[in-house]
Amino acid sequence: MGIVKKVSKWLVSDWFKVQEDKALHENRLFWLVVLAPLLFIAWFFYRLTEELITKGLYNPHVSAESLAGFVSYYAFPIALLTVPLTLAVMINRFHSSKQKAKSNHLVEQNNSSNNFFNHYKYFVEHCEALKKRHPEDSFNLSPERLYKILFPSSSVSNFTTELNSNFIKDVSAKFNSVIESYSEHVEEYHIAVITTASNVDDDDDDDDYHDHDHYEVIEVNRLNKTFYYSFYLDGFLYKSTLYVHEDLEKSIISTFTFLYSIICFNGVSDYQKYRQSLDELLKETIKQIEELDVL
Repeated sequence: MGIVKKVSKWLVSDWFKVQEDKALHENRLFWLVVLAPLLFIAWFFYRLTEELITKGLYNPHVSAESLAGFVSYYAFPIALLTVPLTLAVMINRFHSSKQKAKSNHLVEQNNSSNNFFNHYKYFVEHCEALKKRHPEDSFNLSPERLYKILFPSSSVSNFTTELNSNFIKDVSAKFNSVIESYSEHVEEYHIAVITTASNVDDDDDDDDYHDHDHYEVIEVNRLNKTFYYSFYLDGFLYKSTLYVHEDLEKSIISTFTFLYSIICFNGVSDYQKYRQSLDELLKETIKQIEELDVL
């Protein structure tokens, strides 16, 4: 069976297939459709001539009578000569068609490749600009890794500007993990409510100004133990140190601000859709923080 398969594959790939990678005269199928009919016509021509001479029906020589007999007896073999010509033209068209299709495919592939590398280059430049705008240590970007997260289906052969469909889900899962970690931290170490009085100056311009100082009572939810906030998405890291409970909301809003900046990239085709999704996720996350039982 193995030999039969090899022979069948050899016949199909080498003899009965138009190979656009090779020149037309190097295609075995081209010579097959030309030579096979020609050999048959030559054999038919020989057999017919032999029979005509044997029966004395035709004597080939140069004369009007012989020429008339030639046209009469050899009309069919002569007509058969159009068969290899027709088949050769047909194979030539198939060959040209396949070459054109492959050429178009290579052009599309080349365009896709150029678009991919240009898109990646602009994204790296976008990330570098963000780094310069935010040089603080709390913010870190890795364009190479982040690009794979945001555009996982984009490649040299399949360029796309659509963001990862699971991007919002991944971000949501990360925030849930951060809030859960914070909740466990608070549950273990608790929060101390510290009350302080802040002096508020009276706006009146009377002479007894110093006798009418007002004090505003401020309550601060101080963490008994510092919480190290860290939001990590492959290629993106934002971290901060929380001393009071209110710092959690500020850090989360800052994280969302950076996420907005990252996807606010001209190479994203569905930015508005993901911007709206991030807005909704921010509201949900803030609501989660407000519902935390931290006291």
